[in-house]
Amino acid sequence: MNLNFSILLLFLSNFCFGQTISQVDSLIEIEMRSDKVAALAVAVIDSGRVVHLSTNGFSDLENELKATIETPFHIASVSKTVTNLAVFKLVESGKLDLITDINKYLQFEVKNPFHPNDIITVQDLLNHRSGIKDNYEIYGPLWNIPTGDPKVELADFLKDYLDINGKLYKKEHFESNSNYKSFSYSNTAVALLGLIIEVVSEMKYEEFCQQNIFKPMGMLNTSWFLKNLDSNLVAKTYVYQDSLGLIFKGHNGYPDYPGGQLRTSISDLAKLYVGYLNSEKDNFILKKETTVKITPTPQTSHEGFFTWFLTAINNHLYYTHSGGDTGVMTRVIMDVDQKRCIIILANSEYDNRNLNRSIEMKMWGN
Repeated sequence: MNLNFSILLLFLSNFCFGQTISQVDSLIEIEMRSDKVAALAVAVIDSGRVVHLSTNGFSDLENELKATIETPFHIASVSKTVTNLAVFKLVESGKLDLITDINKYLQFEVKNPFHPNDIITVQDLLNHRSGIKDNYEIYGPLWNIPTGDPKVELADFLKDYLDINGKLYKKEHFESNSNYKSFSYSNTAVALLGLIIEVVSEMKYEEFCQQNIFKPMGMLNTSWFLKNLDSNLVAKTYVYQDSLGLIFKGHNGYPDYPGGQLRTSISDLAKLYVGYLNSEKDNFILKKETTVKITPTPQTSHEGFFTWFLTAINNHLYYTHSGGDTGVMTRVIMDVDQKRCIIILANSEYDNRNLNRSIEMKMWGN
C-alpha cells in the first residue's frame, strides 16, 4: 500500500471530523478574548488519536481572513523536531552515523579553535552539546527584521560563519571553557544538521524533507520556504504595540532556516505526530525502534536529549519543544507511552504556557 495513502487512512481512522472536546474549546475561547492573540491553532492527541483539532481567529487581520486547519503557520523552533526526523531518516538508512566526526560529511572544516583535537559529532549537534555558539550580533538583524525567504544559501552562510577562512568567522563562535560540551542551545548547530543532510542525500534540504517526510505523511501545506506555498494563505505573524495593537512586520526568514523556519498547518502537524506516536503500525517514515531511540520512556527531567526536552507538567513528564520568533509562539508536548500530545500554534507573541497546562489538566489531570 502507498505510504501516503496509508498515513491518510491512519489519520482518518484516528480522527472523526468535527469531533472536539467542549472543555478544550472553552479554554481556547477564553484565550481568544485577549487583544494580543491573532489566531490559535490547537490539536490534542489522546491514545494515538486526534480528539481535538481547531483554529480560531485570523491568519490575516487586515483582510479579515480566518485561519483554518489547513492554514500554514510559522512554527519557529518546533521546526527543530522535524530536522531531527530528517537526521534519523538518514541514520536509519545507514547513511549517517551519530558518533562520527561531522567533517566526514562536510565540504569545509568545522573545528573548535579552543579544542582543536576534539571532534564534533552529529549527536553533539542534535543534543545542543557541540560547543557551537549563536552570535547575536550577526543573528539579531536576521531574526528580528522579517524579510521573507533567505537570500543566501545554507552552505554559503555556514561556511562563512564556521570555516576559519569565512567572512563571518570568529573564534568566539565556539565555546572556550573546559566543559564546552555541556548543554548550550544552538540554532547554528541545527542549521548545520540541515547542511549535512544536503551533502549526504545529494538533495536540497527542502527537497529531502518533501520527498522523505512531508509528502509521505500527507503534509500538503508544509514547506521550509514561503515561495513553495500560497503566500496569501500563510498566516501573517503579528507583534503587539500598545498604541497600535497587533502589527504585521513581514514574514520571517533567515539563513539558518533548518532551526526555525518551517511553516505547516495544524492538520499537517497533527498527522506527523499521530504517525510518530503510532510508529509501530508501520505507517510512519521511521521504524518504532528509531522513535524509541529518539524519545525513550522518560525517567527524569534533563535538557537536550536528541533535540527534545523533558518537562514536568501537572506532575506528568513530557517531551516538549517550544518556538518563539517575531510574531510567533508555538509549543508541542508529547507523552510517548500514553500516546498523548498537545500542539499549540499562534501567529502572535502570545504566551501559550497557561493554555498548554490547562488543556493538559482537563485532559489528563489526576
